[in-house]
Amino acid sequence: MAQPAKQMDVTPQRILDDLWAARNAQALVAGTELDLFTHIAAGKHSAKEIARAAKVSGRGVVMLLDALVGLGYLNKKGDAYGLEPVSEKFLVRGGDIYLGPMVYETKLVWESWAHLTDVVKSGRPFKAVDLEEAGREFFPQLVAAIFPMSYGAARAAVAAIPEKTRKRISRILDVAAGAAPWSIAFAQAIPDARVTVVDYPEVTKVASQFTERFGVADRYDYIEGNLREVDFGRNKFDLVILGHIIHSEGEKWGKKLIKRSSRSLKEGGMLLIGEMVPNDERTGPALPLVFGLNMLLNTEHGNVFTMRQYREWLKDAGFKTTQESSMAKLYASEVAVRCANESVQIHGGYGFVKDYPAEKFYRDVKLCTIGEGTSEIQRMVIARQLLKG
Repeated sequence: MAQPAKQMDVTPQRILDDLWAARNAQALVAGTELDLFTHIAAGKHSAKEIARAAKVSGRGVVMLLDALVGLGYLNKKGDAYGLEPVSEKFLVRGGDIYLGPMVYETKLVWESWAHLTDVVKSGRPFKAVDLEEAGREFFPQLVAAIFPMSYGAARAAVAAIPEKTRKRISRILDVAAGAAPWSIAFAQAIPDARVTVVDYPEVTKVASQFTERFGVADRYDYIEGNLREVDFGRNKFDLVILGHIIHSEGEKWGKKLIKRSSRSLKEGGMLLIGEMVPNDERTGPALPLVFGLNMLLNTEHGNVFTMRQYREWLKDAGFKTTQESSMAKLYASEVAVRCANESVQIHGGYGFVKDYPAEKFYRDVKLCTIGEGTSEIQRMVIARQLLKG
């Protein structure tokens, strides 16, 4: 008689890892703030040399350096510290993809996270940055910090749009632009494009600094004010960008923002929404769902929204399915299925048991090729548009 498969022992390791994660983050924050990675890149390898360059205590720097070795950001041979590839690429000041400013974002919201229990009890935010007075103070501090993350996503968005389509873009509206990472990527790729930024005057000062740094400032105009009150105009723009703003506006104002954006577009214009999006069942991925708690802590009405919700709102605003949106859905869903399939293959038999997340991903991503228009329907939409020329 066949014996039932022995279930894997459940351990508290995941709980311990999550509880310690905050301490890991603080070690990374301190190392970045003190420019330890930059000093090592400049040739300082012993603890004594690094302490002298960073102007910190010898005892403190040794303990922090060792912790960063343990976390995988540094390596150590004898008494000499070196950079791991991830630190060399992203944590050395002056590098092309320096993520140091993200440390400031972490510190900016750190205090509010200490009050999560109380906020869940009351339903009231620790700080409401979606209200104008608080927003005018908070966002000028935030936008420079999150520029590297948004700029990377924006470049990927530009690359995903066919060159033929990009050539039709000459007027761009960047709503709640922040430091303008989204529109800067488009301005770099489309030399003749002109960009109009909408944001608080305190924030447009930051945007102008970044456009100068990236050499596109001469093609920028600014409309300063509250985005809920500013008139976007009608039939003016080929592309409207809503980059990481709907989550803080919430459902009511987010819907209005999409409708106003629709009215400002020319016939055949495009709307680009950059957001953290959970699946339709709101069971994952973890990042957007945890980010939703950030909205609970810091806004009156902010949240993260699913693709199903966005599709409904876009449809209500008069947007139609296009070749580009079908291509995006088809590509993303098919790649997700292939990745999940490979994950199960790598895990072997464990890929099918609920002790590992691979089996859940395998089930969930398949729905992406079925719901809201199957992959076959997306191919039909793309084919029809291509045949029209």
